[in-house]
Amino acid sequence: MAAEYHFHGDLPNLLRRRWRDINPLRQPVTRSASIKDVIESFGLPHTEVDRIECNRQAVDFSLPVEDKCRFDIFPVPLPWDVSRPTMLRRRPVTAIRFIVDNNVGRLARYLRMAGFDTLYDYRWDDEDIIDRLGQDDRILLTRDLDLLKRKQVEFGRYIRASEPVRQMREVLNLFGPAGADKPFTRCLECNSPLQAVDKQDILERLKPLTKKYYESFSICPRCDKIYWPGSHVAKMRRSFPDIFSDKGAG
Repeated sequence: MAAEYHFHGDLPNLLRRRWRDINPLRQPVTRSASIKDVIESFGLPHTEVDRIECNRQAVDFSLPVEDKCRFDIFPVPLPWDVSRPTMLRRRPVTAIRFIVDNNVGRLARYLRMAGFDTLYDYRWDDEDIIDRLGQDDRILLTRDLDLLKRKQVEFGRYIRASEPVRQMREVLNLFGPAGADKPFTRCLECNSPLQAVDKQDILERLKPLTKKYYESFSICPRCDKIYWPGSHVAKMRRSFPDIFSDKGAG
């Protein structure tokens, strides 16, 4: 006897290579294991799963796998409402805030430009990231499937795209544009909220062309970096006109 696993949507693409072209999967039940453990043994992180059904009944990750069970495993929907409790995630997040690892490090600047609270430090290893997740409810973004399998990661996403602009579009499609309602209000270097600053107070720090063409400025209270609606704003508006065309600049 065996259990049967049906992976829906694009989930088969995240399985280990030997399983990707086999759907449904059938395997003998030879040991006591939860459905979460079995799913991850196929290579799929629990963070990519929105719903599991066993013989057409919704179940949670702890259900033991038994003979004659048919499992249907569904991906998270677009957009993903992480504020809604579900059977698999009973404690939702209260705000869309991210932590990013080195695999998608360049994405952090795009997220900060869009106004998302995004933690990133190229010096962090996996343990540093897990420690910070324990201190603060955040959504982990990475291209490391094994990191997403860590039990401390409740909300996370495997970023499919490899190029930063496409990665940013992927995040916006996943979580919707609502989180990007305050673009150009965070420091691109340290993530701190920017503060408006009078041009006269920073005049001696500005280059001649910046003095001539710009009147609106912001400053990071943490790292003292100055921002104005220059090339980074124009780039975001070109790349994401549907999101940022009418938004202000920091």
